[in-house]
Amino acid sequence: MPNETLRYYATDKEIFDVLASSRQRVSETALLDMARSRGIFYSPRDSRDTLASNISLLPHDHDSLKEILGKSENPNRAEKVTSITLNAKISPETIKAVVKSFSENAPSDEKVVAQSESPDKYRVQVKYTELDYAKTRLLQRRNREADIRFIIEDNKTTIRLPANPKAREIAALLKSGLDASQKTEIPAETIDISDLSADERTLFFTNLISTMDGYELRDVMNVKVQIGSASKSPPLEDEEKNGEEHEDVAITQTMLSVVEDVALHGKALLVSAEYQLLKDKGFFITSITWKAQQTKSPFNIVEYDAGFEEPEEGRGFRYNVRGLYRNRDGEFTKTIQALSAAHKEEIFPIIERTALRVLVALRKKADVPQQGGEQQ
Repeated sequence: MPNETLRYYATDKEIFDVLASSRQRVSETALLDMARSRGIFYSPRDSRDTLASNISLLPHDHDSLKEILGKSENPNRAEKVTSITLNAKISPETIKAVVKSFSENAPSDEKVVAQSESPDKYRVQVKYTELDYAKTRLLQRRNREADIRFIIEDNKTTIRLPANPKAREIAALLKSGLDASQKTEIPAETIDISDLSADERTLFFTNLISTMDGYELRDVMNVKVQIGSASKSPPLEDEEKNGEEHEDVAITQTMLSVVEDVALHGKALLVSAEYQLLKDKGFFITSITWKAQQTKSPFNIVEYDAGFEEPEEGRGFRYNVRGLYRNRDGEFTKTIQALSAAHKEEIFPIIERTALRVLVALRKKADVPQQGGEQQ
């Protein structure tokens, strides 16, 4: 069970910091409502800091603190996921035994719940507390949950997990237990593009978003690009130019020589002049958000994002399904609608299979000798 002694007393300064720092989620209206629920009416003309200070000085029990912390959380916080492909079929009984051993040796502040969802799916939920010293003290400790799933197929087993350090640590321990149970190190495969060139890394993303089975690319809204270490000082071109045109080129080149990463937002970004300029100067895609429409009924538009936790190195592939725009007789909903966890679990395998297929194809292409060169 989680260690209850980890709870501590909250001072008025800590409560004020939470209310003042959560500007978007705890608005002035929310602060006025919070006071009004206690029969206290402040002036709507009071400043935000005044309202937060007044409320922080009121008595707060466990329930009121829980309410404040709940308001400060981002309700749309959707953690990206990642996956590890084990090139072996692991039986549910083996997974169950390894998880049981892991649970028995888990720290006292962690709770492990495991269940078989079907003959080929096994789910492990680990509840733990997370410390983030970058946040104000009352927000430093939060309850988190790592939802890890094992999907068993004919000749492989996929481990799907949240893309955060704690979940990766748990998955590594479970993988070690599986290795021990099989008395060999099970080959594991992850999406890692560290060996690809800048152009190939960009191709990885463009091929990923355009070749997903059952979906047709509709638009690209967000792109993050980064320049590799070998391209951080691009040479000036068009030396013969002079006047204002030469000055504009020099300014652009100087800017690109010191910029290491750029985020673009909008529509049709991959054909935009801004993106093409960055691409020509050696920048490659590290993260992308796109929309794709189902090629079969109900023809909804789904929004995805994918990227790398270590952008320059090309390691730590992570992805998510943001939501969908429902098709209503040819018209799509204006706002994005959240998907259930079960619906996401149906779509995640498509991203995983496509990413692996694209990566294999790019490496195979890189290994093929180029035609038209000199004959030996």
